[in-house]
Amino acid sequence: MGDDLMLEILTLLPLKSAIRTAAVSKEWSRVWKLHLQEGGGAHPFVRRYHLVARIEPSPKQLLELLERRAGRRLHRFSLIVETSVMAASCFNSCLDQVAKCAVEDLHVELRNRTARNKFVFHFRWTSRFLARLSLRRTNVSQSVDYRTTVFSNLEVIRLYEVGIDDGVLIKMVSSCPVLRTPDLFYCNRLSDLTWFFLEKNLRTLTVVECAQVRELDVWPFFEQDCSIRSFRYRGPFLWIFYLPRLAVVFNDLCICYNDAIPPDVCSEWFDNTLFNTSELTVLTICSNTLQVVSYLTDAGVHAELAKVANFQKLKELQLITFEMKAVNLADIYAFLNNCHCPILESLFVQLPTEKSYDVIEELPEDVLENLPLLDAHNDVIEELPENVVENLKVVKITNSSSDPIAVLLVLFLLRKANSLSELLLVAPNGQLNVFDIPDIQQADRLLLDGALASGKLVLKLENTAPYPLHSDVFAEL
Repeated sequence: MGDDLMLEILTLLPLKSAIRTAAVSKEWSRVWKLHLQEGGGAHPFVRRYHLVARIEPSPKQLLELLERRAGRRLHRFSLIVETSVMAASCFNSCLDQVAKCAVEDLHVELRNRTARNKFVFHFRWTSRFLARLSLRRTNVSQSVDYRTTVFSNLEVIRLYEVGIDDGVLIKMVSSCPVLRTPDLFYCNRLSDLTWFFLEKNLRTLTVVECAQVRELDVWPFFEQDCSIRSFRYRGPFLWIFYLPRLAVVFNDLCICYNDAIPPDVCSEWFDNTLFNTSELTVLTICSNTLQVVSYLTDAGVHAELAKVANFQKLKELQLITFEMKAVNLADIYAFLNNCHCPILESLFVQLPTEKSYDVIEELPEDVLENLPLLDAHNDVIEELPENVVENLKVVKITNSSSDPIAVLLVLFLLRKANSLSELLLVAPNGQLNVFDIPDIQQADRLLLDGALASGKLVLKLENTAPYPLHSDVFAEL
């Protein structure tokens, strides 16, 4: 029986059973000890190395470990470099040895600035068995020729703060015929990503804070070629933003703009972005995009109202708020009241942190006049019908506080969501004390106390499950 097969058998056992099995004979014991000497954990085909100055393993020791492995298979390999003493030749040799091990899941991360400046990742030299590639703060080689190199198993490419140009990325993707999920985070040298919509096998596209991207546009006569079913965008407002309207049906969608959408383009933007939502089951939008619904519904035109009433299959809604004033609460009410989400089960609301309140400038007077009526205390006057959130089962509000508007949202959900099983409030800094909310009505106090006593209202200091589908788009990785 070969070493790899023996290691695989040990891996399938619970750790205690694996240790006992290793004691049965010298051969089993030898294989297990070899696994431990190579830095293995509970799984012999998974390796994770974090290189830090004056802490073992050193870069040289790591290379020796990989050379001793002599090409034995690796499922997953993670290399995090946080030292400047590693030579570029050693870095390249380590990754070359990993490629010889037919690694399927590779993560490379450079946390040291010096290392990032001198190391270059050579994509074409990596394992042909690769199924998932994750690069973070790494530069990708500009001298590429993938015409004879095909990565027939690579389905996921995740790039975070990676130095890569448009031309190199195009060549990378063209050499991956089964690529389904490209995730692009903070890749500031990329500018043209429209061609992604023409890749026939893609299912999910994520674009987060890629500063040079100025448009994401699918030309109408190319719609039939678009296979994307999940699209996530976070970044500045794009004037040229056109998603497929007829040929493509999205299952989940995330649109988050850092700045407000100009009021005079709201109707056109909705047509170009949220026109086809009939099959949408998960939606994430921010307070800037929420304003569009208010603008359209306040217009009172039947054609405009009809636009926003096509969320019949929506089950999960995540709202990212940059401010939480009465007008923002009114925008949330406008969406729930007009977008008709009859089977909505999960609602996630991310409130602004304390430092985020002044990110968005005040809206002009003429815009404020068209928003739902507010009283002298800036409170929303109109309440929503009883059946708006009748099927809502789980609500999670992060960055919760005792801010009056945030409390109004909690009270509204407790009153209207008759099927609600849990309303989770996450206040990481301990800034929420429901027993010390100023100027609260007696009826509201009784409602909060009753929800706490019954377990329907839950307070947490840490952000725990459940998580929204698009949580990674907003995570500080």
